[in-house]
Amino acid sequence: MNIFIKGLNLDVSLIVKKIKVSYNIDTNSQLADYFQISAAAIDSWKRQNKVPEKYLFKCVNETGVSLDWLMDEDKPTFHISGGSKNISQVNGSVNQGSDIKTEDELDLFEEFKKMENLAKMANKVDFLKDELAKIKEKLKQYI
Repeated sequence: MNIFIKGLNLDVSLIVKKIKVSYNIDTNSQLADYFQISAAAIDSWKRQNKVPEKYLFKCVNETGVSLDWLMDEDKPTFHISGGSKNISQVNGSVNQGSDIKTEDELDLFEEFKKMENLAKMANKVDFLKDELAKIKEKLKQYI
């Protein structure tokens, strides 16, 4: 099944770039290896302007980025699980039903959340620097 949103013009190339940023992967070939598909399959996503849902959701579940961010909105979310803890953080709030019981655990969770957000911001900054460099190169044609 593919993502298709009527009336929305999705930039599949940008979505693929964001998936690579999320996984800290540089090339389509590496991404294809990770997803156990061919690089030609990723190229076909771009030609058809569609990304199979399963790869979007796989990225969201494995890396913690939000579907909104992948689809071009910048609302970071992530999921943390470990041992008896299973904590979902969405837009700055801890979901009901989490196993956080003490203030120390909550403080530790908050510190982890800060580190996670810093790591994501660093990836996004690198991505934006690359995009800016590409734009500068294209602008040279017109100057």
